[in-house]
Amino acid sequence: MFRVSVFRTFLAGFAVLYCLSFISCISSGGPTSHTPETPKGEVLPNPAGDSEEIIDEEGREVKISTADPISFQGLSKDSAEYFRVHITSESYQVRQIRGSKFIRRKVDKGGDALISEELVKYNRINFNDDGIILVILNGNTGAVETIRFNTRVPRINNLAKIIQNDVTRWSMEHSEEKPVVTKYQIHYTIKLENKSNTTRDTVKEELKGEVKKR
Repeated sequence: MFRVSVFRTFLAGFAVLYCLSFISCISSGGPTSHTPETPKGEVLPNPAGDSEEIIDEEGREVKISTADPISFQGLSKDSAEYFRVHITSESYQVRQIRGSKFIRRKVDKGGDALISEELVKYNRINFNDDGIILVILNGNTGAVETIRFNTRVPRINNLAKIIQNDVTRWSMEHSEEKPVVTKYQIHYTIKLENKSNTTRDTVKEELKGEVKKR
């Protein structure tokens, strides 16, 4: 009986230890993995170099692939380029290609969706537009001091306004109390798709006053 009792006590103790180990694993979230999600399409080189992580609109580390918008795929020739944004009426996509160790955009799914909805009323023509925004932050507080177009401005005024409104709602997170990154560029592309029966010529006439020469 003594041996049986000892054996039962041993089994009970082992079971308790196993449960505690299992609970500890769950509470700690298990082993941490920083492996980027496997993308659709062929994986392409990191636009800013292999030493940089690529972060998407949901704060996840990802890879650039041939399934991404064309504007995301090319190599970056400007060291000031930190973000690439592609907007349609159905999606809002971001790729941070530089500096994620020091600065990141806070996830804002609701705001992203609202910006996409802004494009619905312009889906009367198949049209691609783009612009480059320069953002300058206060070197001590990280507060935004300047937001302006830099070298490239959208051809349609209303799309330029949407881009400016989008940048102003961004909230940034910094690795240090005093920001390391105080200046960055955001490269925007906007894609409109004709989902109405309106002809191209009609829309062009309506937009005549909105289209600016580069």
